[in-house]
Amino acid sequence: MSEGTALGVWRLTTALHGADGGPSGQWYRAQHALAADQAAAVLVLPRSERAAGVMLRFADQALDMGQLSHPSISVPSDSGVTPLGQPYMILRWAEGQPIVRACSHLPLRARLNLIVKLCEVLRYAHQQSWLLAEVDPGMIWVTPDQRLTLMGMGLMRMPDPEDPFERGMGLGSVPGYASPEALAGEPPSLGSEVFGLGALLYMLVDGRLPSAFGGDVDEASPSASWSNLSGAEQFSLDALLHKAVAPRADRRHVSAEALADDLRAWLAGENHSALTLNPMPVAGIGADAVDGPDTLSALPETATAGSEPRWSRRLALASVITATLLVGGWLGKQYLQGPATAQSAPTNTSLART
Repeated sequence: MSEGTALGVWRLTTALHGADGGPSGQWYRAQHALAADQAAAVLVLPRSERAAGVMLRFADQALDMGQLSHPSISVPSDSGVTPLGQPYMILRWAEGQPIVRACSHLPLRARLNLIVKLCEVLRYAHQQSWLLAEVDPGMIWVTPDQRLTLMGMGLMRMPDPEDPFERGMGLGSVPGYASPEALAGEPPSLGSEVFGLGALLYMLVDGRLPSAFGGDVDEASPSASWSNLSGAEQFSLDALLHKAVAPRADRRHVSAEALADDLRAWLAGENHSALTLNPMPVAGIGADAVDGPDTLSALPETATAGSEPRWSRRLALASVITATLLVGGWLGKQYLQGPATAQSAPTNTSLART
């Protein structure tokens, strides 16, 4: 689409976010033809059967969606077809750029706080019987001063237990953000929403999605590349992330609100619910340690799927040292008791790895 293209009363002015499009379409800024002070965000969708389904779903939900009134939620207000036959949606204008790009120079605590803000926005949506059925980081915009806007294309009414299938199709979660049960064809739920938020947390903390770790995701340490974290802080954050993306929905946080509570607890240096499933092997977290320097400027890329977390290496080393001292003390005692006793020392000692 070129600058100046007319879409009803709107005129496209600028392609947004590097004009690189995205899995869900291309965003533009548009100006109202009759009111120079009115701007809108326009999402132009590719011509496809799925895009037609999106339009159908919008037509079905437009009236209810228009009742959502939150400063951090922008929902479609109009739709149509471009001169080239591409469907488009008109949304309230919002500043910012997609969250992953916006976080590229933010410290870890700021990134986690953005997810807390997103969960607070979703709390409002839940109270209005909506949930974020399709998680797409390209639909979450963040300004330089860390104000967040959810471009609400992925919002859906909570499924009716008696009729769980919504009319029409959605854009679909970006690959890597859809929960196992969603991929199996089950209707969206608070649990599938949590999985998508957990996958987004992985991306903001580690720079990779859970799917990048394959079957070893439970053993991965997404926080390992943040060298300003203590071993206990890494263990605690990893436990939180593992819970959020657990393959089974009943092992995850029950809602985005519960996930936000755990994030707040971690930021405050307190225990959280994930540690009841995977208890901390070291002393409690100190709040002063959590407030350590936030100096990393880019999404971490140094962690590898096969790398062992620092806290694990430290505990293993401590175990070896402790066991060595115990065995050495035992042998010394046997030597002082005389040769006959010393001969009974075991010839094959195995050290348990903690």
